[in-house]
This record gives sequence, structure tokens and C-alpha cells, in this order.
Amino acid sequence: MTITLPGLLDADTGRLLTIARRWDRLAHDLDTAVEELGRHTRDLPHHWPAGPSSQAAQDKRADIRVQVGTGHVHCVTIAEVIRDYAGSVEYHRRLLLGLVAEAEQRGLRIDLRDGTITAPLDRSADQASYAAQISEILARVNEDDRATAERMPSYTYRDTVIPDTDRPRYDEAAVLALANAGADPGRVSSWWRAQHPLVQDRAIVEHPEIIGAATGLPAKDRDSANRLLLRRDREALLASREAHQNRHDGALTRAQLDIDRRLAALDDLERRARGRRIVTYTPGAEAESELVRR
Repeated sequence: MTITLPGLLDADTGRLLTIARRWDRLAHDLDTAVEELGRHTRDLPHHWPAGPSSQAAQDKRADIRVQVGTGHVHCVTIAEVIRDYAGSVEYHRRLLLGLVAEAEQRGLRIDLRDGTITAPLDRSADQASYAAQISEILARVNEDDRATAERMPSYTYRDTVIPDTDRPRYDEAAVLALANAGADPGRVSSWWRAQHPLVQDRAIVEHPEIIGAATGLPAKDRDSANRLLLRRDREALLASREAHQNRHDGALTRAQLDIDRRLAALDDLERRARGRRIVTYTPGAEAESELVRR
């Protein structure tokens, strides 16, 4: 369907953005579903440890998380496609209105309902120029409309189609790049939201120090990464404490006192973080950790 001048003027970009937000909410719900499915079935191998049926159940669990997570990625992409399209329509509408205002200053009148241009006799050349510019604006917004229509089917399924179970690609270099202090938070956020939930989970487990400190990432994911760091630090401190006690026959040493102070600081941080999210965590500087409400 061709976008006409009246169509460009009357396009409801606000409704497009509302639709994009609905896809965002669906993406969030699917992301949560992947997370909850993983959490609630994590102990499946312990309760059903062996046999072909056990393995089949574990494989099915993994496949479903992949499929639902792929739905999350597609919903995020659809929301971005719609937002980009709304932005294109709004941009070309501003161009059109600016062109009309400029023409009026030069003594011409453009009727945007039927596209006619009225000009003084000595402005006939301008009349042709403005007509060409309007045609160019319409051609560009129609090209964006066509490109958007072509992109959408790649991220939607018919009711009878089941998403594949191919494991998502993990881009190690892109995850490491999140540690770049100069990274734009908006770009970081967009990249992260477009990743499969299983990719996000792996990044949190393998690089919690990067994810926990990356400005632009959701607070819930930074919190997960920082709490994982905290648990690992606690385990390392407890192991060091036990080693010191064995080495010194239980005698209190300065090193052990330092370990006890760190453990107390971790206890205090966890107490303060109840009902909150930990969005910054630096080992040894627990008191300076930044917390936000859930």
C-alpha cells in the first residue's frame, strides 16, 4: 500500500510506538519464562538422575528454553523494527512540513491534500523543484515502508510452526567489549536486549565482573552478576580462612582477621541488599556498593 501525502501527514506514529511497547512487554515475559523455567527445573538431574527418560526430559527442558528464548529475541527485534519505522515516518513528515514552510517564505503555496503547488509566474522553476523534493520524500518513506514489511515475516511464525532448537551463538568478543568504559549505554542496552536469554545467562556466569559493572544493562541482570561475584568471593574467603586455621592450628592471625572483616562486610552488604538490587560491587569496597529498589 502506497503512502500518500495525506497518509504521511495523518500517520499515527504514537500508535506505532504503543504497539512496539506491547512487543517489548511480551519479550520481557518470555525472558522471564526462560529464567523461571531454568530455575524451577535446575534440580531435575538430582531428582531423576539416570535412564533414557531422564535424559529425554533434560533435553526437552533445554529445547524449550531455546525455543522460548528465540521468541524473546524475535519480539525484541519486532519492537525495534516498528520503532525504526515510526521514526522514519516522523522524520519524513518533519522534512515535508519544513519544505512547505520554506516554500511559503518564497511565495509558493503547497496544498498537502492534493499535492498541487501554486507559484507566481517568476517562480515556476521553484515550483518544479519543490514538486521533485516532495516526490523524493514520498519515495523514501515508501521505501522504508516496503523494507519494514519485508523484514517482519522473518521474525513471526504461523500458528502451525514450532521454532527450531538450534543453540544460540555466543559472541565472546562482544561480551568482553562491554567492559569498555566509553561504551554508549544506549547501544549497550540495545545489544543486550537483542541477545538470547541463554546467551545473557552464559555471559553472567562467565563474566560477572563485566556484566555487573556494565552501565546500560538492566538492573536485574547486573544484580544477578554481582550476587554471583559476591558468592564466589565468600566461597574463596571461607576456603582461605579454613586453610589459615589448618596452617596455624586455629590460632588467630592478622590474615584471618582481614578475612573475617571481609566476610562481615559481605554479610552487611547482603543485609542491606534485601529487597534491592546490587548494581555495583567491588571486592574489598562492599560499603560503597550501589543499591537500587527492585
